[in-house]
Amino acid sequence: MGNDTPSVTGGKMQAVDRLLTVAATAVCFLFFTKIGNLHIPGPERLDDAWQAAMQFAWLQGLQFGRDIVFPHGPYGAFYASTFHPDLIGLWYLIRLPHAAVLAVALVWTLRVLSRGTSKPGLPVTLLALLAAGATVSGIDPLWILPSFLMAALALDDTATPPGLLALLVLSIAFATLAKFSFLVMGATALIAWTISAAYRRDPLTLAALPLYGALIAVMWALAGQEMGGFVEWVRVSFLVGSGYAAAMSLTSYWGDLAVYGVLVLVLLFGVWSGFRHRPPWPVKAAVLLGWIALFSFVAKAGFVRHDGHALFPFGMVIITAALVIARLLPRLSGPPWPLAVQVVFLAVAIGWLFEANDRLFDGRRDLVAKLAEPFLTAPRHYAQAATDVLSENGAGHGRVGDYAAAAAEANRLLGGPHPRIAKARSIDVFSTNAGAAIVAGLPYHPRPVIQSYQAYLPALAARDVAQMRSDGAEVYVIHPLSIDGRPVLADGGYLWPDFLARYDPVDTVPLGLVLERRETPLDPDVRATSDIQAAFNSWIDLPPQEPGTIVQIQGDIRPTLLGRALALVFKPPQISITLRREDGGEQTHRLVPGQFGAGFPVSPVITDAGQIKAMFDGNAAGTPIAAFRINAGKTQQRFWGSSFPLTVTQFRRPREG
Repeated sequence: MGNDTPSVTGGKMQAVDRLLTVAATAVCFLFFTKIGNLHIPGPERLDDAWQAAMQFAWLQGLQFGRDIVFPHGPYGAFYASTFHPDLIGLWYLIRLPHAAVLAVALVWTLRVLSRGTSKPGLPVTLLALLAAGATVSGIDPLWILPSFLMAALALDDTATPPGLLALLVLSIAFATLAKFSFLVMGATALIAWTISAAYRRDPLTLAALPLYGALIAVMWALAGQEMGGFVEWVRVSFLVGSGYAAAMSLTSYWGDLAVYGVLVLVLLFGVWSGFRHRPPWPVKAAVLLGWIALFSFVAKAGFVRHDGHALFPFGMVIITAALVIARLLPRLSGPPWPLAVQVVFLAVAIGWLFEANDRLFDGRRDLVAKLAEPFLTAPRHYAQAATDVLSENGAGHGRVGDYAAAAAEANRLLGGPHPRIAKARSIDVFSTNAGAAIVAGLPYHPRPVIQSYQAYLPALAARDVAQMRSDGAEVYVIHPLSIDGRPVLADGGYLWPDFLARYDPVDTVPLGLVLERRETPLDPDVRATSDIQAAFNSWIDLPPQEPGTIVQIQGDIRPTLLGRALALVFKPPQISITLRREDGGEQTHRLVPGQFGAGFPVSPVITDAGQIKAMFDGNAAGTPIAAFRINAGKTQQRFWGSSFPLTVTQFRRPREG
């Protein structure tokens, strides 16, 4: 009997270990489904508009990189959390297996990292729940997760299980075609893993990158994309990404940034300590550089909190802490000091999880309540999922009925829709609220950069201009709006000369001014142009302006050598523009250098559809601007130089005949 006791005990421990593993995977799956985020798109909500556009692009077979220029790929339709009645079945069919794959991959990776640990079941379960709980703050940590798991496996000293490698590469490929920034992060992690695997002679060393490429090709084709279009999508997405980095420059929250830097250094030390084998310095350095690239790209891609948004990559910090802890769990044999490091990481992770809750959500919801929500609401959400799928073909209840109500609201914003809109063969909305046209079921015909605030560079602006001149929508609904504190007409400002020359005003609707395309464009009426070399912090007087006149500014602000170096790893410092009104008052806005390079109207300041109509009619409109100044302190000038070429153009709607 006594001889059987160790065997029985070992069997019980293995059973408990398996039970904990299954339970951890199931709980992580509930965190990762994100079904509770699925919602009816609001016709006037900016983020809902681009998510609806991603789903519209999938349903209409639009080509990314050509028809659609946005920092997402074709599978952005499933990154989106907006409900579309024609897509909901496929949305669930893709998102639920995606959550299951990530849950299995997370728990499996943690078990691999903790190999050789005494009784790993409980700590691995707790670390899995910690990492999964870190994704409650948003959707991006969920999609970035497989890249971090792959980079963590680069620390291992044994062969990666083929099944785990396949799951991670599949997840990274899927994320790549959902959002472009995930391509860079995924490729970084795959390269770091490949270098480490080559050193330890993993038989799968040469499999990961080719498998990734093959999956990308297959998924791209399954999405209805032309095979030759992938390279163009990558190219234009790089343009959007490089402009985005400058547009989201940090000007404040340096305390947050410093904290993030300290956390990254601590975690990188943990990564370095996680090498149980003794690879050559070049291998260790390459893997560490991969981790540094992941963290810096998280910051550069906009996940660090910046003006206008409340984003901060605490989720990635916590997930990394969980991976590092798993790697440093005490071995069955070996020094006990990793236990002390483990405790430090655990304290940091849990502490910052609570801190992230306060900073991201202003304490509006208790963290425990947020963590519990996926479990408390799971029965209702899964029941709703069944209703969504069963009612996909038109039953007017549940979310299908809610979508119909949203469509009615969208039509109201578009005037019922307005008779001219109702008979249009194509329609676009300027500048951001395209969701109204999509939800209303109208023949949406987007310009390439579907939301003009994303046209951060002249090359992207030129795509919109070329499309408007060759194949622009028959009807436009325009409303003056910019985001993140930019000048009112800065987002998409490069299109105003063509609006005035190629479209006629029809009527106003609640959303904005309805324009219809002219058969013959009018010739531009340029009144005055001046080219000067301007200096930062110096007032520039604008010429006197007749009624109906627009003053547009365009300048070439380029980074210095130091600025280019910083842009490789992070964001350049922000600059601003101050406008002096004719009444002597001043207002200051953020200035995006790429938008300044494309050009935008600076005077008059227009705030509603009636003022736009007056401008089309050649009447006085809005608030005239007498002078402006571009502001840059000494620190900013180290990155942007001290002066720049500036062109000031004065034009108005061309006269008939």
